[in-house]
Amino acid sequence: MYTQHQKRQKTYGGRQTPVTDSYEFFPGVTRVEYRPGASAEDSLCFRHYNPSERVHGRTMEEWMRPAVSFWHAFSYQGLDRYGMPAFIRPWDEAPNSLEACKRRVRAAFEFFSKLGVRYWTVFDRDLTPEGYSMEETFTQLDEVIDLVQELQQRTGIKPLWFGCNLFSHPRYANGAATNPDANVAAYAAAQCKKAFDIAMKLGAENFLLWGAREGYHNPMVADLPREMRNYAKFLKIVSDYKDKHGFRGNLLIRPGPHRESRFYNSEHRYESEDCDTFGRYDYDAMSTLCLLKHHGLERQYKLHVYPGRDHLFASAMGYLGCIEYESYHEEYFGDFRYNGETTVMMKNFIDQGGIQPGGVSLALRPRRESHDFRDLFLMYVQSLDSLAKGLKTAVRLTSEGHFSRHLQQRYSGYQSGIGARLASGEASLEECDEFVKRHGEPNPPSARLEHWNSVFRYYNEH
Repeated sequence: MYTQHQKRQKTYGGRQTPVTDSYEFFPGVTRVEYRPGASAEDSLCFRHYNPSERVHGRTMEEWMRPAVSFWHAFSYQGLDRYGMPAFIRPWDEAPNSLEACKRRVRAAFEFFSKLGVRYWTVFDRDLTPEGYSMEETFTQLDEVIDLVQELQQRTGIKPLWFGCNLFSHPRYANGAATNPDANVAAYAAAQCKKAFDIAMKLGAENFLLWGAREGYHNPMVADLPREMRNYAKFLKIVSDYKDKHGFRGNLLIRPGPHRESRFYNSEHRYESEDCDTFGRYDYDAMSTLCLLKHHGLERQYKLHVYPGRDHLFASAMGYLGCIEYESYHEEYFGDFRYNGETTVMMKNFIDQGGIQPGGVSLALRPRRESHDFRDLFLMYVQSLDSLAKGLKTAVRLTSEGHFSRHLQQRYSGYQSGIGARLASGEASLEECDEFVKRHGEPNPPSARLEHWNSVFRYYNEH
């Protein structure tokens, strides 16, 4: 919220902040190029990611559809629970002023252009903070959106998704759609309408809802059935608004806030997460799909998930809409080291025919001690290279077919006989009982996990 001093400095409809190429936030940094033969010290270049290179029938960019998360790159200030903000950015002087918001946007588009990405992801409140009233909030947001439109038209960059932040403001402490105060739920719906209008204005390819506060802390003071019904009704009126205005992108729900997966090191957690004491109604991919299907909303939404268990389940069920790729994925792969996580993720993209109109939102926060501008670029360069390497490996896995042949053989028992009847749902308990009496104890073969882990590692190392 603006201070009184900052409020006097704002302008509405007056002189607009000029958009010029001469104002450079990243002097000395040119457009990042693809140079696979670069030396070890020449780090600010792509060694694997070549956006226009065709692999498996599409360009790398078309398979990955990478986007920069605006908040992570330009609003995060290096703050942690042990210390003050560590980053001093030229766009953060008087950080809550309208002029600072515009500087942040101009810096972001310079960054996007030099990195060579076509998409970004952003929530409404990432662009401007709350004002003293809804009218003031929307007015200052509109002024920044005018600047965003101008920059988008100049660069051709647009949102992969535009989201509605219904979790940061204190009014949403007890939830937004599930808040026991109906006035709060109505406010959330009005904010969502504004955010959706902006998403359509900016040409966003998806619209995101993240129910970070939709849940309970104490079930004794929460009417769970009512809150889940209210949540579903809220999701329904959002989908109705989409249909009414002909929005062709996906509606996305982001389950969470946990990041647990088989790839995830459980000791590496964000201190702000309170999963043990907070019961999210969309806790993970499966609970979210259960909520959607129970209320007849499964055709309206897809999931925006983290790599690992949730993305595997979402992909298997046909609901993978977008990936949130965070900083720790560059360091923690659990049992799947050697770039294994990105390989599995890209293999899923190939198997389902791509992730369009979704993509990969790169939610990368620089380390607290890495405050040079080049560090910010390098985080994204390294992540794009990691994704590109995973894509190349996934293409080799698909083309050479070792795993597909193994899977076909492993489940071959379901192609005929009792297996085929089980798979089709025709078999009964009595039939299975008679089958076992005739054939006796089964003798299952070894899964040979060590062998197949070794094969997978070979592909990722070569």
